[in-house]
Amino acid sequence: MKYLSPTELWSIRRRRKNKRADQQLKQANQDHVPGALVYTGDASEVPINLQLIEFSADTYREETLQPDQIGSLKNNKDTIWLNVTGLHKTEIIRQLGRTFDIHELALEDILNIAQRPAFEPYDHFFFIAAKMLKINGQALISEQFSMVVGNGFIITFQEREGDVFDSIRKRLKNKSGFIRTRGADYLAFALLDVIVDHYMEIVDLYGDEINDQEVQLLERTDKSMLSELNLSKKELNYLRRYARPLRDVVIAFLKSDLSFIEKKTRPFLNDLMGHINQVTDNIEVYRDSINDNLGTYHLTMSNKLNDILKVLTIFSVIFIPLTFLAGIYGMNFDHMPELHYAYSYPIFIGVLVAVAVGMILIFKKRGWL
Repeated sequence: MKYLSPTELWSIRRRRKNKRADQQLKQANQDHVPGALVYTGDASEVPINLQLIEFSADTYREETLQPDQIGSLKNNKDTIWLNVTGLHKTEIIRQLGRTFDIHELALEDILNIAQRPAFEPYDHFFFIAAKMLKINGQALISEQFSMVVGNGFIITFQEREGDVFDSIRKRLKNKSGFIRTRGADYLAFALLDVIVDHYMEIVDLYGDEINDQEVQLLERTDKSMLSELNLSKKELNYLRRYARPLRDVVIAFLKSDLSFIEKKTRPFLNDLMGHINQVTDNIEVYRDSINDNLGTYHLTMSNKLNDILKVLTIFSVIFIPLTFLAGIYGMNFDHMPELHYAYSYPIFIGVLVAVAVGMILIFKKRGWL
């Protein structure tokens, strides 16, 4: 069984998913207007799950909600985090929009799994979209992640079960640090921080893979090596496509003047800014390394081709005078005295050998061999 690297596994899954998403998005764009709620993903992937965490400095409660319980969340006094898994039932998304007064355009962006990372401020909440990446065994999984953050509430949306926020849930449950004493804005920062940390982990994974490819270039330069290099370049560009806009999201979050974003949250956003800058800088470094590896590959192949052409050229040059001599004495003329001499054949062979050996010695003296 052939072993597939994380890069190859991710590529296979992403190609299948993107093909499906492109088809559904094309169909959706044909028959809906701006603000209409149309889910562009696979409607059969996962069941709907509404996971509620309600917390304050002294209290903590966790439960799974039913869709008909959404309306009871509106007048909650504590900070709530509602995580919505599965987006294909648009009536639930619409109900959340009515309960928390979420703008139709934000709801539309939540259901668009091809949404570019963005920060959109509204009157009493802000919307964030990002690409969540996680490692599952040897595969790298990408998923659309969105959140709506307002005064005292945060609603997160993801396509399927499983995410990267278990550490946040553990901190909330165990009252670790001061996460329970802060508002929804700090929780939004914490979620983004975890996403960026996984970006950093994945970029480091690519860095190790690229360094391994650099070592392998010293041992082999076959076509499979070229395929691996081009695949790494393509997927690192895919990662860059979402990491760079995510930096703009953090900048917009940091500069936002919404009243419920506390001043004591902003130093943490500055720190998050440093992390995402490190991610984007590492991506650029590894992209340059891939380009260097591709240059090394093509240079090595060019040198091999030059060596082959040099050998073929030397053979051709050696045989040119030999062919000339053979052509002269291969003519059927009667009056060629050398043809009737008893030792003509061995003398002719000796001349050919002498000419060939002499030319080889000249090539070696000049350093061409």
